[in-house]
Amino acid sequence: MLHLLAEMLRAGVDPDAATFTTVMHWLARAGDVHAAMRVWEEMRSRRGKCRPTLVSYTACVKILFDAGRAAEGRRVFEEMVAEGLRPSCTTYTVLIEHLADAGKFQATLQIMSDMQDAGVEPDKPLCNILVKKCASAGETSVMTFILQHMKEKGIVLRRPVFLEALEALKASGESPNLLWEVNPHLASEGMEYDPTFSHLSCITDRSTIIYLLASRNWSAIEQMVNELTTRNVKFESHILSDIIQASCANCRPSCGLTVLYYSLRVGSELDRSAYSCLLGQYIRNDSFDLVSKIVERLIKHGCNLGAYLLSVLILRLGSAGHSSYAAHIFGLSPADQNVITYTALMNAYFQAGEVDKALELFSQMITNEISASAGTYEVLIYGLQKAGRKQDSDRYRRERMEMQWHRQYRDKHSPEDSLCDHLFCGFHG
Repeated sequence: MLHLLAEMLRAGVDPDAATFTTVMHWLARAGDVHAAMRVWEEMRSRRGKCRPTLVSYTACVKILFDAGRAAEGRRVFEEMVAEGLRPSCTTYTVLIEHLADAGKFQATLQIMSDMQDAGVEPDKPLCNILVKKCASAGETSVMTFILQHMKEKGIVLRRPVFLEALEALKASGESPNLLWEVNPHLASEGMEYDPTFSHLSCITDRSTIIYLLASRNWSAIEQMVNELTTRNVKFESHILSDIIQASCANCRPSCGLTVLYYSLRVGSELDRSAYSCLLGQYIRNDSFDLVSKIVERLIKHGCNLGAYLLSVLILRLGSAGHSSYAAHIFGLSPADQNVITYTALMNAYFQAGEVDKALELFSQMITNEISASAGTYEVLIYGLQKAGRKQDSDRYRRERMEMQWHRQYRDKHSPEDSLCDHLFCGFHG
């Protein structure tokens, strides 16, 4: 990233504030805070051509706070105010998150008061962040103040944050009534209108599962889900999805897998985000055979993963050098074989050095009357160049130019083409 910025400067291209800010962000994400601050100083030195924006200052303050350089972060914030830039809700969120991490919860209330005096109302992300921080620290008095504000403004918590807050209130022996008032949808969702879940035993099971989820007692959840399976009891999909996502976030995918198999047995289709979390966890653990088996079972049970999720899976498997698993997943869902999934599998073949298979797949795609997109040609050209097949690469480069020439007279691109281009144009740098 820093190399690209240097190339721009050498070429006489003046980066704007958004470019500098993006480079700072990615360098900091990569752990190179020193380089990120060099980019910040370069942007500040070019005030005649490029002035730091509010977003730039906010990003810089967050980078410094996250790096433990609080004094520098405060100086940058003061400089921002001196420049006449009015802090946004995002800026205040950065300040409040820093104070909460430092255990200064009373100070966060003062910042909230200041921002309201300035005409900036705390939004849903800020409230969720602060409630989560309070719950983690057991700071229920400040949490109660935030919940009261949320009640007045009609703001609700995300379900995982709600569960953490509920656990904190129970641990301190305080009443959760205000929490339920702020989030009535979490108290009644899936029960009020569905007779399937209105039986007393089902309500008891539901309450127990929610309590175990709040306690992060994954072993107990697995045992209970196994019991529900033997009783063939159907449970609410949104709670099952929450369990999978939370168990993966806490590095307990075995619990998520148990819930997934239970959902398939009783016929509950889960959120795609739950499938993504579980599959992503096993991909990161290099459990590619299990990933393939999970996808196969999902598709056989009629779960619609969609072309985007399948293409991302194929892409990840290809990047890990497992083109055979990628090809297996591609073949499981003929309905989702479009330009996106074809291109993802071509990329997997190229990464595995299977050039001829990639070209055969491209020919198959054209035979099936699926038009190539710019992203498809990007994969072909790069893969052939890397394989030393310059003549073939040049031929597809000419085809791409011809396609782009014809495309300029079309008013719209298909959603598949647009998504394929988004995934693969520039994918190889």
